[in-house]
Amino acid sequence: MTTVGIVAGASRRHLRLHRAYVDAVIAAGGTPLLVPSALVDHRLAEALRPAGALLLTGGGDIQPERYGAVASTTLLEVDLDRDEAELRAFRAARERGLRVLGVCRGAQIMAVATGGTLVQDLPARGLPSHLDASEGAGYAALRHPVKTEPGSLADHLLAGMDTVNSHHHQAIADPGELLRPTAWAPDGVIEAVEGPDVLGVQWHPELDVRADRRHLRAFQWLVHGERGRGDGS
Repeated sequence: MTTVGIVAGASRRHLRLHRAYVDAVIAAGGTPLLVPSALVDHRLAEALRPAGALLLTGGGDIQPERYGAVASTTLLEVDLDRDEAELRAFRAARERGLRVLGVCRGAQIMAVATGGTLVQDLPARGLPSHLDASEGAGYAALRHPVKTEPGSLADHLLAGMDTVNSHHHQAIADPGELLRPTAWAPDGVIEAVEGPDVLGVQWHPELDVRADRRHLRAFQWLVHGERGRGDGS
């Protein structure tokens, strides 16, 4: 059984991690290993040593200086410790040859870690909002179709599904040296990036697993490798 390392962000009193990530890893047959983002030194790699894979989750904005930019818009929930911990965790996972899945912010972290850049605010760049601001809509209520590169891992993950959910105001602009885009929203926003043993998705599959088990495919890939296995048919 694969142990999946997950870096958990923190507030002043609590670790912060949406339970849906943990549930999705368990449903895919993995064992979650939570590591606090306060570990920003050599102990982070030690804490992740039992892990056979790494999951980078959604959350607040990444500090622009991390990708050679200055803040040009309002940034939300920037956490310098979490930025550092996840960048270190990703690099450590790459050195060990582990599979890595990045969800939303997690996909963006992978791009930044390999020399990529981000769009700090989609509407400010003249692109449609990927956040549903309607009253009472709920988290990730917005949905849109996605175009995938035929034969890609993203194409396999979304086979038979017409739309994905959306909840982000930032996105990958340049995927960096390791990753290549393999899925796009209708407005051209990058929705998936891939590299050797690395997958990033801009949507939140963990939130849709209960409604449609096919969204479990990303986590089955993380736990089992190749194209995954199990009941995410």
